[in-house]
Amino acid sequence: MKRLNVIYDADCPLCRRCREWLQNQPAFIPLIFTPLQALDLEDRFPGIGRYHPRRQLVVISDEGGLYCGAAAWIMCLYALEDCRELAVRLSHPRLMPLARRVCEMISQRRLTLSRVLHLAAKHELAGALPLEPPRRAQGCGEECAL
Repeated sequence: MKRLNVIYDADCPLCRRCREWLQNQPAFIPLIFTPLQALDLEDRFPGIGRYHPRRQLVVISDEGGLYCGAAAWIMCLYALEDCRELAVRLSHPRLMPLARRVCEMISQRRLTLSRVLHLAAKHELAGALPLEPPRRAQGCGEECAL
């Protein structure tokens, strides 16, 4: 694996802050960030819409592996030099359910968290669309293929 493509919501202040943090960490595997608002997203990643990138983080490896939600976050951590051990621990079958619940909770409340953490001005969040409750993308568990 030579790189990971991270599909993130550039309209979400919390997502932008997470992207900045990830981008500034030393990495074993480079992370390439693509906003889900990119006009060529579907051209670059055919079928990406079925994995609901508006509701959850989606990561695609250069080898074709696709990771959604908690598995995507764990892959991002795995790519980082200082977080690889944590990623391996979180991916353990006993901790993965907890990681999944935490990621779903944060995803559902990311705009509220942005406001509470003062990551965005009120006018920036005012036009944000309310998020639907996350649903698992059909066929998207730990890892799925496009």
